Amino acid sequence: MLGVMQIKVSTLVGKANNLPGVKLLEVFEKIEFLKQFNPTGNLSFFLLKGSYKNRKKFEKFKKNEALEVVERFEVTDSYAIFSGHLDGPVIQMLSMFENAWPISPTSLDSEQFILTIQGGATGLSNSRKKLIDIFGDSFQISINNNFQGQWDTAPGLPRRRKEVLETAIEMGYYNAPRQCRQRDIADSIGLKQGTVAEHLQIAESLIINAWFQQGRKLGK
Repeated sequence: MLGVMQIKVSTLVGKANNLPGVKLLEVFEKIEFLKQFNPTGNLSFFLLKGSYKNRKKFEKFKKNEALEVVERFEVTDSYAIFSGHLDGPVIQMLSMFENAWPISPTSLDSEQFILTIQGGATGLSNSRKKLIDIFGDSFQISINNNFQGQWDTAPGLPRRRKEVLETAIEMGYYNAPRQCRQRDIADSIGLKQGTVAEHLQIAESLIINAWFQQGRKLGK
């Protein structure tokens, strides 16, 4: 059964450890990690939502040691949804586990870094050890072993499509590096590889668009 571990780290701890991710607060009041894509090179690729006071400052921003903006999808006076490369020990940590992966809510603001990780018992245990290596024991942690998955961000996901997506996650398809192929997923649930590819593509599109629309409705 999958579980969820959430940690909360004071941003002051990040500053004390000279973590590059804290540099994001030079541009944003708050940044939310919406989705992680396959890493390219040594950098991790994310869909992000950043809230700020100064829109012009963000529009001029290209990169610093923590973030390189790749593509801007929506820019308003108070927030932007965009893709970008992230660097630093915490971000690298998000990509290193075989049986755990970051999920929402994961965010950084001036008070704290909230990291929510879903995975099996071994993955969560390894995550905790890595976090201790980075932050010591100066963080709060909670674990929910009965978590069954949060599908609110993809309303109306059909049963079969949900099954394909869950299987892909459990088999490590979204790990970096990937632990299986689409054909492996297809063989495990008795579908054609092309059918699995279609289900995953549509499910990913639904989730990303749901996040995008949610941000637009909130208007912040």
